[in-house]
Amino acid sequence: MDAPLLVEEEIRIKTLHDMQVLDTPPEERFDRITKIAQIIFDVPIALVSLVDSNRQWFKSCAGLSAKETPRSMSFCSHAIYEQELMTINDATKDIRFLDNPLVTGVPYIRFYAGKPIRAPNNQMLGTLCIIDTKPRDFSKADKSILSDLAKWVESEFKNLSLTNSLQETAKRLENAQQDLLKQNQNLEQEVKVKAEQLKNERISVMGTMASRIAHDLKNPLQVLQITSDFLRQDLEKHMDDKMRLRCSTLQNSIVKMNRLIDDVLNFVKTSSLNIETCFFSNLFRDSTTNIIIPPNISVILPQNDSQFKCDAKKMEAVFSNLFLNSIQAIGYSGEIKIILVDSSEKVSIIFEDSGPGIPENVLPRIFEPLFTTKSSGTGLGLGICLAIIKQHHGTLNVKNNPTRFIIELPKSLTLN
Repeated sequence: MDAPLLVEEEIRIKTLHDMQVLDTPPEERFDRITKIAQIIFDVPIALVSLVDSNRQWFKSCAGLSAKETPRSMSFCSHAIYEQELMTINDATKDIRFLDNPLVTGVPYIRFYAGKPIRAPNNQMLGTLCIIDTKPRDFSKADKSILSDLAKWVESEFKNLSLTNSLQETAKRLENAQQDLLKQNQNLEQEVKVKAEQLKNERISVMGTMASRIAHDLKNPLQVLQITSDFLRQDLEKHMDDKMRLRCSTLQNSIVKMNRLIDDVLNFVKTSSLNIETCFFSNLFRDSTTNIIIPPNISVILPQNDSQFKCDAKKMEAVFSNLFLNSIQAIGYSGEIKIILVDSSEKVSIIFEDSGPGIPENVLPRIFEPLFTTKSSGTGLGLGICLAIIKQHHGTLNVKNNPTRFIIELPKSLTLN
C-alpha cells in the first residue's frame, strides 16, 4: 500500500535534491551510525534511507546490497508521513505491508523500526531504520536509543548542508591571503582574525566565509569538524596545487578533531556474540578501511598476526573507535603504533600514540559512561569499547607516557 503524500511534498523533495546527497558515494560518518545500530539492536539490516519522488535511496546500507528500491515498496514513506518513530512488529500482520514484495520476497522483512530524519529546515528527508527477518518487540528504551541515533544522522546532514554552502565560496578563496592560514593555530582564531579584517578588500571573500561560520557554528569543536569534512570530502576535486597547499595548512591548524555524537545513546544494549575465528590483520583492515589518516600521521602495524575467537563486527567497532581516538589525540602529526603480543592462551593488542597523553585527573574516569572532557561529546565511545571487551571475557586498560590502550583477549572463547 502506497503511503499518503505530505502536504509539503514538493518543498520536501526540493529540499532533498538541494542537499546534493542523492546518488553520492558511501561515507564513513553515516556507515558508522548504521554499523552501531546493527550492533546495538542485533539486527541484520540498518539503513539511512532517503525518500525521493519515486524511490527510496540508501545513503548507508549495512547488511543490504541494494542501493535503492521503488517508493511504492517503501516502509519509510509511511514513517515520514506519520512524522514519528514507526514500528512494525510483524509485517505479515499489517494490512499496509503484508503483500509488499520486500515482505513476501527478499529480504523477507518482518520487523521494521524507522525514525524520521529532518533537514535543517525541518523538512522530512527519510529515516534511520532497522530491519529484522523475524518478528520482535521494540521497547521504550529501544525507541529512545534509535531516536538518539537518528539525531546523530540529522547532525551529520546539517554538517553536510553547511559544507555545501562553504563549497560555493571556495572558488573565490584563491584571492584571499595565505598568511592568515599560516599564522593561526586553530580555526576559531582564524575566524576572529578574518572578522576583524572585513574592511580590507583583499580578504573580503574570506571574511564573508568566516562570518558565516561564526554565525552558524558557535562551538569551536563543531567549527573544526565541519572544516575537516570540507577539506577531506568536498574540496579535493576542485583544488589546484595552490589551493591544495592552503588547505593543507588549514588542516595542520586543527588541534583537536571531535566526532559529533549528539546524545547518541542512553544506554548500550548488550546483544549476544556471534563468535567466529578471526585474524587480527583482517579485523584491523576492515575496521579502518574508511578512516582517513592525515598525511603527517604515520601508522606502524605489527609484523606478526594472531588468530583468536571473537564477534568480528563488535571487535571492528572497538578497533575503529580506539584508532580514531589516537588520530584525534595526536593532532598535527605523529605516530600510531599497533603492537600485537601473541601467546598460547591470550592475545594482547596495544594502540600506542605519540599524543600529549591523558591528564592524570581524567585517567581514572576515562571508561565511565557519559564521562567526557569534550564540550560536544557524550563520553560513550570508550564505555562501549569496554563493554564489548568485557563481553569477550577480556580486559581493556589505559596507560600514559606514551598513551597506550591495551586489549587482552582469551584466544579460546567459551560463552555460558
